[in-house]
Amino acid sequence: MTRSFPLACLPRRLAILVAAVAALSSATAAWASGDMGCAPAWKLAHGDLTGCDSMVMLSPGNDTRVNLLLLIRGGAPAVPAGGELPPVPLFDWTSFARVTFPAPADVGSDSHAAGEGSRCRSDASGSAAFEAAVAAARRLDPAERTALVAARRALKPDCAGAGGGPGALAAADAAARSATARGFAAYLHGAAAFYAGDFDGARSRFASLARDRDEWLRETGRYMLARVEVNRAQVGAFDEYGYRDEKTPVDAAAVAAAEAGLRHYLDGWPRGRYAASARGLLRRVWWLGGERRKLAAEYAVLLAQPAATRGIGDAALVEEIDNKLLPTLTAADTTDPVLLAVLDLNAMRRNTGDGATTPTLTRAALEVQRPRFAKAGALFEFLRAAHDFYVDGQPAEALRLSPDRAGDAAEDAVAFSRQMLRGMAMDMPKSATAAGAARGHWLAMLPAAATPLRRATVELALALHEERDAGLERVFAAGSPIREPALRDRLLADIAGPDLLRRQAGAAGASAHERAVALFVLLYKGLTRGRYADFVGDLAAVPPGTAAGGSYFDADGRSEPPLGLFAAGKVAEDFPCPPLRDTARRLATAPTAATPRLCLAEFVRLNDLDAYPLDTQPPADELGGTRSGFAGPPFSRLDLYRAVIASPASTAPERAYALFRAVRCYAPSGNNACGGAGVPQATRKAWFQRLHRDHRGSRWADELEYYW
Repeated sequence: MTRSFPLACLPRRLAILVAAVAALSSATAAWASGDMGCAPAWKLAHGDLTGCDSMVMLSPGNDTRVNLLLLIRGGAPAVPAGGELPPVPLFDWTSFARVTFPAPADVGSDSHAAGEGSRCRSDASGSAAFEAAVAAARRLDPAERTALVAARRALKPDCAGAGGGPGALAAADAAARSATARGFAAYLHGAAAFYAGDFDGARSRFASLARDRDEWLRETGRYMLARVEVNRAQVGAFDEYGYRDEKTPVDAAAVAAAEAGLRHYLDGWPRGRYAASARGLLRRVWWLGGERRKLAAEYAVLLAQPAATRGIGDAALVEEIDNKLLPTLTAADTTDPVLLAVLDLNAMRRNTGDGATTPTLTRAALEVQRPRFAKAGALFEFLRAAHDFYVDGQPAEALRLSPDRAGDAAEDAVAFSRQMLRGMAMDMPKSATAAGAARGHWLAMLPAAATPLRRATVELALALHEERDAGLERVFAAGSPIREPALRDRLLADIAGPDLLRRQAGAAGASAHERAVALFVLLYKGLTRGRYADFVGDLAAVPPGTAAGGSYFDADGRSEPPLGLFAAGKVAEDFPCPPLRDTARRLATAPTAATPRLCLAEFVRLNDLDAYPLDTQPPADELGGTRSGFAGPPFSRLDLYRAVIASPASTAPERAYALFRAVRCYAPSGNNACGGAGVPQATRKAWFQRLHRDHRGSRWADELEYYW
């Protein structure tokens, strides 16, 4: 498994760039985390991993940590009120985990499960525990306590050498008159050797504590003996970046000694102060030794336990499984239905990271697993239906395996996922199911989708259905069950026509945010689709003094569109342009007049509206992917310049400016930044030469020294 963390979902206008990067990094799709910046795909069926299309229903496209979490928690985690992640149906693991498991609430006592990459990672906690044990030891006198504490504080190990405090250790030895003090001093010498990498010396010192009268020294000595062997086993096992070096074979004898040491500690103190850590280190030793079956068996036990009793929180556990087990686990290594389900969903993906384009899980291989799901029948039936849907492309079969129990959506993740899959199959063209039946299913699921993320997921399903069933008006009708702003915003931005936008811009029952979104889309598309008279009329709805700052609007339900842009946006200073309202008024009566058209192009250029998100239609299978109700192609400055250049009605100054700007569309990269159909370099060269020939001495000819 490889990682390259994102963070959250990027605006749509970055999606093309990110997709190109993703294409160069296909290995990141191998396992749980796509963990790469990406744009979410606003749909339900995610058959492949992207990294930010996880949902609260089980899916091949989910980050495997999300699938694991859903299976062990049973229900959908609720996002805390006021959390950073809004209740949108699509998310990435990093954002989701940060909000759902705020540190330190989910940090278990099993901190060493993450790894012993640096022995010194336990220095602070070890020092505190030592001082507490010295304070509690009855047989120490004040002078001994003082010397021992001073010696421990003076160690200051850095794991790169012998550490500090040799003088303090000598002072502690000199002050140790009692047997108890000598035991603590021996422990300190062992700790100093341990941190310095002198494992033989550390082992000798810790072994000497086996029969010490102090209980803390006996237990801690045995635990540290095990840690000595763990660290010995790790010598040379990791590269300079802390990752497992697969080229270096692990010392099998050292691994066996580490496992024996940890088991010896747990035999003596099964509920000891280091028990959780020892179990975590035992899992790490199995990982180092490639003991997948032992590791899988231990994780199966942990997965079945509540977080409060297993000593490691949910988020930490799924992270550990994702790192230590899943990349190498096979179906032959485990009989646990949870681990098998995660493996199976992963094997239903096409982008497995090794160049594969066909899912690796066959129906026959899935059926072989049936006995292992004897106590998880519903989960197995879901996997069968998922295979029919995602792999075989048979929604009718998926529907047959998903009984109509919409009320079960309130139960565990498996029940919710089965009902989601049923609705998805009903909405597929191949399912031969009446559209009304699918709509009824989604409506029936809503009352049972109690948590915010489940509610948003069902709302997305209903919104997709309504869009494709001529039900857009129902989405925005009074009392509509589709309430999530991100969904409503996308429909307004991508497919709403002028009448619906105008109505929502003035709807008393709509939120202020939605009214602003509707008005912004109405104004932008009216201006750039040639509805100039409407634009002038609609501009009156912009409240006076509205901020024009910010030139970017994304239909994500969170950002506020800069409505003031149309009233107070930048206009050209080096070309004779009036305020935008006056330009639109002129265009309303003379739509082909060159100067107002050039002024409109200047407004687009100066306010960073080229390649604007509202000009890009989502893919056909995503929310907002159907035909827009706002007629007309997206605005293109390059097309406008070409029209002005070709028009015999254009004046010399207008044509000179159009030539200047048309060539500049390709500056400085040689790529068209003005929209519309591109032109070859020979055409740009001809424009450049025409400007300098026909408009010699003009400001624009003097300023344009190159073509691209």
